[in-house]
Amino acid sequence: MKTDVCEQFAESPDAGTAPALSTIPSANQNMDRYKCRALFAVSSLGLGHATRTLAVIREYLRRGYEITVVSAGNALAFLCLELEGETAVEFSEMPDYPPLERGTGWRLYWYLLVDLLQTWRVIRAEHRAIQAIAGDYDFIFSDGKYGFYSRWTPSFILSHQIAFVPPKGLREAAWLTENINVAALKRFDFLFIPDYFGPSLNLSGNLAHTRALHRCPHRFIGILSSYLCLDVEQDIDYLFVISGYLLEHKESFVRSLLEQAGCLPGRKVFVLGDTGGDEAAYERFRTDDLEIYPVASGDLRQELFNRARVVVSRSGYTTVMDMVEHGKRALIIPTPNQTEQEYLAAYLGGQRYYVTRTQQEGLDLASALRECEQTRPFEAPWKTEESLRRISDGIAELSHKHFVSIVVPAYNEEAEIGATLKCLLAQRYPADRYEIVLVENGSTDATRDIAQRISAESGGRLHIVPINEGGVSHAKNVGLDKLAPDSEWVVFCDADTRIGRDFLQHLNTWLNRHGDDDLSVGTTSILPELGTGWYGRAWFRAYDFIHRFTRTSFSIQVARTQVARGVRFREDLNFSEDLNFIQECRRYGRFFFLSTNQVSTSTRRFDSCGYLRLSLRWTVEALMPMRLKINRKYDVIR
Repeated sequence: MKTDVCEQFAESPDAGTAPALSTIPSANQNMDRYKCRALFAVSSLGLGHATRTLAVIREYLRRGYEITVVSAGNALAFLCLELEGETAVEFSEMPDYPPLERGTGWRLYWYLLVDLLQTWRVIRAEHRAIQAIAGDYDFIFSDGKYGFYSRWTPSFILSHQIAFVPPKGLREAAWLTENINVAALKRFDFLFIPDYFGPSLNLSGNLAHTRALHRCPHRFIGILSSYLCLDVEQDIDYLFVISGYLLEHKESFVRSLLEQAGCLPGRKVFVLGDTGGDEAAYERFRTDDLEIYPVASGDLRQELFNRARVVVSRSGYTTVMDMVEHGKRALIIPTPNQTEQEYLAAYLGGQRYYVTRTQQEGLDLASALRECEQTRPFEAPWKTEESLRRISDGIAELSHKHFVSIVVPAYNEEAEIGATLKCLLAQRYPADRYEIVLVENGSTDATRDIAQRISAESGGRLHIVPINEGGVSHAKNVGLDKLAPDSEWVVFCDADTRIGRDFLQHLNTWLNRHGDDDLSVGTTSILPELGTGWYGRAWFRAYDFIHRFTRTSFSIQVARTQVARGVRFREDLNFSEDLNFIQECRRYGRFFFLSTNQVSTSTRRFDSCGYLRLSLRWTVEALMPMRLKINRKYDVIR
């Protein structure tokens, strides 16, 4: 599909004539529009997803990005509180997955089936929604949201849970859930695992260190914590952080802890992790040395955690990372039937990093807290600062902006050149990472005047090179000679070819994903101009197939600049010069075909000659011996 800018000209009743300059949006409107943007999709199944992703969000705010946060429930409310006042952040709510492993007995298995089907539906809805907006972002970062990936935007997911621990009775199906999960994770460009690689010194055990992991591009990045290190006195003896998304088990557990905490010596603080909690319900438990907060955010959240000597918490993975980051001793208590927390508690307790208890065994809080003094700290190889660097390095590998030069040869194109240049200047791409070189080949109409007026508004991105001799091959070679020294890729496109605003983003993402390949030259799929009937659209689909299969092109070619400068176009060819150019470039690397919806072209040649007749003519010309092509005249159709 063409972008709005292109549609303005394609749908105009005067599209067959030169558009008045007053109808072309000012090029200055597009100069400063580009801003680095990132989308963060955060699961609301527990606050842990939000708290650990908060560290990454803050890092990219520091780098000057505009951020969109998509989440729901307590996670969204928490992030709104933490990022309050950040003008570069916008929030959006989207339904999350149902909480798995709820209920008891046979209901557990029934709810599991129902919730898995609902989860699948939500993931599909997420993916459909992201397709419409993915082009607005430089990258997508997901924490626990499986539908937030895009074909044309680098997409990353953060997860420590590659293998799942099924409930009792389904343990034999663990291999199946693991493989399904890996298949879902492979849809992302990269999986960031917040843990350390190695069989002994790690926090997630078999959850992240699995045999199936090698099938998914991944990197162990180390722990993530959004808690800063503050120089404060540790005057809170016990900090109770009681978050967790299975609310059906929570209320009685919290009341039991409050009753026992009242008998403990020292200062105690409870953070319930519920932004909608009823503070009055726990009023009777308050004393001079026992404080209760439904939720703690911002400076209060940082202060309380730094002041704590011992933490009592659910065995959520993010909480574990927070405690490792700050060297806290802890008593961890898994949520009943939450198999991941139960596994982590058993694994970390077995390593003697933390004391673990379960709700079902009748918790003796005082006895468990005494045991905390006998645990040994986990010696982290590195902490959050280094982990954020590893994340940013991984994102940068797929977000690098190639410098792209666009060469447009033009002769008597007053009816098309205004729309073509305006589409090129409307790219959502950094203005300092692409250039447009218009080679104006001695036109006798208003082509040069239109181009010069647009160039004056382009902020230096559009360069006009006037020549008065030679054909299209000479014009393309002159364009090559005028490219910026740091040009990496060059795009040759006809003056009647429209480039959608996301084209350079699509091309850049594709090149980054195939950066290790030996690529030299390629082309793209092409749509007919708006308003073309089904017959014309069918022909264009056939052309795309033929060009992919035969490694040829029509209307647009993309080449590595270094290769194109060495090969150049044969100036004794007035037609099939692109075919010869591609053949010569293929000596130095592979041909590629970019399937995109961002390129469309005029059908004037087909309207004049007929689709079948023109196709047969092109076939004959392509198969014609080179000696018969040299200096052969080409019929120009305007």
